[in-house]
This record gives sequence, structure tokens and C-alpha cells, in this order.
Amino acid sequence: MSIKSINRDNRIIIKNFSYLALLRSFNIGAKFLLAAYLIRVLGENNYGIYVWSDSIIQYLLIFVNFGFNIYAAKYIIDNKNNKLEIDTIVSSIFSLKFIFFIISFFILLLLSYFNPIKTHLNILLLLLTMGLGEVFYPIWYFQGLEKLKPATIIIGISRLSLLLFSFKFVNSPDDLYLFIILVVLSNLLMGILGYLSLKKIYNFSFKIVKLGTLKKYIQDAYIFFIGMLFSMTFNLATIFLIGIYFSMDHVAGFDISLKIVLVFIIPFDVLQQAVFPTISRTKDKSIIKKLLLVSSLVGVFFYFILYYFAEYFLSILGGVEMTSYKTVLQTLALITPLVGVTFILGNCTLIAFGYNKEFNLSLIFSSIFFILTVALLVIFDKLTFWNLIYLRVLSDLVLVLIRIYYTFKKKIIIF
Repeated sequence: MSIKSINRDNRIIIKNFSYLALLRSFNIGAKFLLAAYLIRVLGENNYGIYVWSDSIIQYLLIFVNFGFNIYAAKYIIDNKNNKLEIDTIVSSIFSLKFIFFIISFFILLLLSYFNPIKTHLNILLLLLTMGLGEVFYPIWYFQGLEKLKPATIIIGISRLSLLLFSFKFVNSPDDLYLFIILVVLSNLLMGILGYLSLKKIYNFSFKIVKLGTLKKYIQDAYIFFIGMLFSMTFNLATIFLIGIYFSMDHVAGFDISLKIVLVFIIPFDVLQQAVFPTISRTKDKSIIKKLLLVSSLVGVFFYFILYYFAEYFLSILGGVEMTSYKTVLQTLALITPLVGVTFILGNCTLIAFGYNKEFNLSLIFSSIFFILTVALLVIFDKLTFWNLIYLRVLSDLVLVLIRIYYTFKKKIIIF
């Protein structure tokens, strides 16, 4: 069967999937290689400090992005043929993200009164400057136009630069600050290239936007901001809690195990982003059913690979010392089939069919479950490293069940 014989929607999905696969491979692959290198060069403790600090900064970057990375693509889809409106949309989002970026520094300074954060404040402040790259990198713009080639090239350049310079200049535990500077520069490069691509390729022209317009976009996006804030709870809060209650070595072990799992999650993430614009436009429920079946089967297959080759993966990524976290990886491997279903029932189902409230409620309720369970574990003195690992997996199961409930309640999918 030739490419020309495939219908237009499927061609778009295949094209988007290909570019997103490359984009995610650059992004996650770079993190994977860096983790393997840094755990050996910086040592478990320094690597743990970096990961723990980054978990805090990622929360602030969620505030900077304010849900636009999820929802703003829909603005572009709806206004593809109106350049003036698109320029206004892009200018509004850039302006809001820059304002939130400035506010995030004040938030971090307020948090510095708490002892663990005060100890690593210099690292945290330095890491936060990478948020400027997040401000001007318009992944949502490229997704909305269903043209992801520029985004793929930009990510490839920025991540490859980070890898090469890290391998060249980061050579000892004393180079932690140097590595963080390289991370910041990599993100700034990503933002600069993203902005320049809008100017050169799409002739973007920045507009001064009225306060009323900015307010409108905040009102549209705030529910997605809340959803994203809660969606990151499972990973970031787990890392944060392990660092507070246990040790940075444990943080390193959990992070290395999770990064291995994230590599196997890439296909699901790429797939849902590739098909989202098409499903959002066509409302084709038959595609969703096929995606759910494929994602479930592939997810189970990935679980068995991770389970039986856990020790091998850990030795490659973190060295022989990391193989002590074999059972951690085997437990976290249960996330893969759950995430495969979660992604499809999220963006490609609830958001694509206009059920934004239900999408975000699924994140909020599952995160509340996580937070309340942590609180109970603390109250009853049952907060252990392993209980946090089990809770991490259980929270994803709760998220899947909630999304299944909403999907059937809204009659999006009926078997």
C-alpha cells in the first residue's frame, strides 16, 4: 500500500507521529544518556541533589506554562487561516508566560524560608532561569498547525548541545554547578530558536495585547494549569518526599528507575500527541477504540520486558550499584500499561470531545488521593520508601479508573 493511498487524516497522524517520535526520543533519550553519565561522574548524592532540586523547579515551570502547553494548540487549530488572530494568541501567551516566570522567582524566595529549600537555594535559583526558555518555546503552536518538523529540529539541537558539552566539561563531583549552567543554556537556546522560527518561518509579529485579552486566556487556561499541577504530583512529589524523609541516594535510585520506565512510555506520549489534532477535528470514536486496544497490549508487553530485564537496564543506566533498585524498577514497571490507557482517555478522548472539566477533575481527584494517602502515612508513622513506591503506582491506577468512569458517563465510548 502506497503512502498516497492512505487517507489525509491518517497521513497527518503518521507524519506527526514520526516527528513526535524523534522529538521525544531527543528529549527523553538525552535525559537517559545524561543520567547514565551523571550518576557515575557526579555520584549518587550530587545527582540526587540535582534531581531533587529539579523536582521543585518543575512545579514552578508548570506555573510558568500555566496549562498553555496542553490547551493552546486548540487556539491555533481553530484559527489556522487568521494570521492576525494567531499573532494575538501567540503574543498573549508569550506575555503571560513571561509574567508568570518573573512571579515564580518571588515564589521561590518565599519558599526559601523552609530549611531544605534554603540549603540548596543557589542551585534552585540558577535552575529556575531555564524557565525563560519555556516562555518562548512554542511547542503548542507547532502542534496546532500539525507541523512538527521545526519543533523536532529545535529539540534535537538543544539536547544534543547539552549532551556534548556535558560529556566534554562535566568530569567530577565538583562540576554540579557547571552542569546546571549547561542545562539552563540548553533551555535558553531552545526558547531562542523557537521564537526565531516563528519569526522566520511563519512571519510572526508581536502584538501589544489588552489586559482584557490576557484575562480571557487566563480564564480559559487556569483549569489546565490546575490539572497539570496535580498531574505532576505523582513523580515530583514522590521525589521531593524521598529527599526529605530518606536520602539523596534513594532519590537517585528512584529517579533512575523512573527514567527507564519513561523511555518505554515515549510511544504512548508520542501517539496521543500525534492523533490529538485529528481526533479533535474529526471526532472519530473508532480511532479511539483501536488506540485503546493497541496501547493496552503494548503496555503489557513493555511491562514484561521491564520486569524480566530490570537488573540489566539498571546496570546499563546507573552501573552495578544501581542494580540494588531492581525491585523498585519492577514495581514501577506496572505504570506502563496504565499510562498507555491514561494518555488515550485523556487528551485524545476527554479533551478532544470538549470535556475539559472532566479531564482536569480526573487529575485533581487522583492527586487528592495521593496527597491524602501520604498524609495518613505520616500521621500513622507508616511513610516508608516502599510505601511511596506502591503509592506511586496505585495513584496511576486511580487516574485510569476515574477517566474510564467519565468516558462511559459521557458516552464517548460504548462497547
